[in-house]
Amino acid sequence: MIVALLSSWAPAVAADPETVGRGGQALADIVHLAPMMVVAVWALIDLLADAFSGPGSRTFQQRVVLVGLGFAAVAAGLQLGDTQYDAGVEVFSGFLVVDPFSILLDLTVITITAGTVLFAGDFARSHRFEYGEQEALLLIAAFGVMILGHANTMLALFLGIETMSIAVYVMVGAWWNSKRSSEAALKYFIMGAFASGLLVMGIALIYGATGTMALGELADRIGPLFSAKGSWGGAMNDIIDLQRGAAGPAAEAARDRAIVAFAPVALLIPGILLVTAALLFKVSAVPFHMWTPDAYDGAPTPTTGFMAAAVKIGGFAALLKFLVATLQMPRLVHYPYGWATVVGVLAITTMTVGNLAAVRQTNIKRLLAYSSVAHVGYLLVGVIAAAFFYADKAGGQFTQVDQVLWSRGNGDLAVASVLYYLITYAIATMGAFACVAFYGADKKEATGVHEWAGMARRHPGVALGMTICLLSLMGMPPVAGFFGKLGLFRVAMTSGDPLLRWMVIFGVLNSVVGAAYYLRIIVAMYFRKPPETEVEVLDSRGVRVVVVLAAALSIMAGIGARPLMDECRIAAAGTGYRIGGELRRAQVQKVRDGIEARRLGPQEPEAPAAAEDPAPTEDPSAQQDEPALVVPDGKTPKGAPAVKPSAAKPVAPAKPQGAEPSGAAKPAAGKPAEVAKPEAAKPEAAKPAEAAKPEGAKPGAAKPEAAKPAAPKPAEGAKPAPAPAPAPAPAPAPAQ
Repeated sequence: MIVALLSSWAPAVAADPETVGRGGQALADIVHLAPMMVVAVWALIDLLADAFSGPGSRTFQQRVVLVGLGFAAVAAGLQLGDTQYDAGVEVFSGFLVVDPFSILLDLTVITITAGTVLFAGDFARSHRFEYGEQEALLLIAAFGVMILGHANTMLALFLGIETMSIAVYVMVGAWWNSKRSSEAALKYFIMGAFASGLLVMGIALIYGATGTMALGELADRIGPLFSAKGSWGGAMNDIIDLQRGAAGPAAEAARDRAIVAFAPVALLIPGILLVTAALLFKVSAVPFHMWTPDAYDGAPTPTTGFMAAAVKIGGFAALLKFLVATLQMPRLVHYPYGWATVVGVLAITTMTVGNLAAVRQTNIKRLLAYSSVAHVGYLLVGVIAAAFFYADKAGGQFTQVDQVLWSRGNGDLAVASVLYYLITYAIATMGAFACVAFYGADKKEATGVHEWAGMARRHPGVALGMTICLLSLMGMPPVAGFFGKLGLFRVAMTSGDPLLRWMVIFGVLNSVVGAAYYLRIIVAMYFRKPPETEVEVLDSRGVRVVVVLAAALSIMAGIGARPLMDECRIAAAGTGYRIGGELRRAQVQKVRDGIEARRLGPQEPEAPAAAEDPAPTEDPSAQQDEPALVVPDGKTPKGAPAVKPSAAKPVAPAKPQGAEPSGAAKPAAGKPAEVAKPEAAKPEAAKPAEAAKPEGAKPGAAKPEAAKPAAPKPAEGAKPAPAPAPAPAPAPAPAQ
């Protein structure tokens, strides 16, 4: 209730900030960021509770954290359908942004964090490394991931990555009585620190080239570096003169101008590559993946599940914001200066190396680690497809205006496919690692594939949940993973780019390879004889709840994929437009109207059928002509809001052909008494056929009469006169 009241008050403050001052504006910004702020505050509350509680109160701390995550989920749920965030609301002077994209990711991260909390404490207690800061560290890491979803500047991206990473470093090495955990934490920390250095250096170079860290302004300032007079484009003439052998003071001046023009670009391109490399490290793309199997294997299994799910979400949120939404210029996307070709080759390598390495693994945690690397390759297909569409590269078979609209629409669809895949992958991965955590206790983990033999006989419920999650990761219908891969590959094939087509081909082949190691685990659980020594399992209701929910959500998101995909489409709509702009709002509203029209679709045909009077049936046809003309026109993006009626009446294009006859019929149907004389013209339209018979003998005379439809009645009265006209012909007969 409090969150709802504050949410209703915040828009008024944002509309007129001078009336409340800076304090009121800051409070309004906090309300906009309610889910993230609740998570941060609850992390501090948990730390404070741990300082004044004993070892026996860990279960109470876990419940307190779950209550806080529940509040955060309620706040995110209230914001999810709120149209005030359609265009994006900038908070804290543009440092962060609240839009459908960030709200959907908030809800996903909160769900993943709650699932981890449900069994992380029981796992630590069973393996004798329980510590009170565990839940607080999880909340801090979740807070960092949420910052990445809300980031609106490069500095926010850096802070989000570091907040998330530092908490995860600690959680990886928290298994203090395991040497593998300490080794994994050290490897992850050293390589993570190196990646953070690359990120900072890249941000510094980009700032030196453009003079801004805001992602929105960055997109505006990159263009002039390549095309404006005095920059890259303006210096090309000077370079041509120098290549022709120009000498003297003019050549020196041309050389100075060329150096000044190329200097920003020479800083920008390396900066983009450095930032991209740092972000690819966070998502475990090849060749920045070497830390992944060791960190996943050595970390406590709940932490591993959180890393594979939530950290991936944060990394791809940063990639979409930086590479796709900001760097839309074709020169920066495509060869020779663009990043898409390099990342496309890395995507093919990532999915291939990940799957081939996973096939050889006998340790389930390392197998799932390499599996997560392969899934990064699949996700990069969608990222590159979105970038190609936003760069207006795909296709070319339409006119320029249609090409832009078509490309932006498919770019939004590519981003939505990435979001759908991320969410379904995170759910299935969380369930799979919950099953791994279940199968082992008392400082002993059953991570060998041979140890899972016959698990279905002893624990059929958990085995079934594991099977469903593995089938989703495999991409087997009707589970959610199949529709995730289908969406990514379909939108990539829509583009005519050869690189994307090759990526789809490699993706399909690698999916077949990936099925081998997933099926090996399923075969071991159901068709292998169980070992004589029974594996001790984790005594935790939370882990069973997570397995059941993950399996159920994987099936529901597959069979009922449309509601989740609709939310992803709303979150992705307008990604290529500026935050807070009307074009972005119109694009999101257009998607909302289309979804609503589809939901009400079966009721639409009933409206014309219910009308008893045939006359009004012509009026709807005239009304449908408007949306029918708006859809193919689309000459300016400003007309996007006018597409609303077209979404409500998709059958409009069939009507314009009959618009002229219906317009002619309107006066007769609307005023039958006054238009009695024109009504006489109607039978006359039928009488020319009758008059054609007698005039058929004299076609020459029929033409002049047909040429004067304006005086039909006198013509009809005179028609007997031409009939006696042949009478003079028999007159001479009696004379004979």
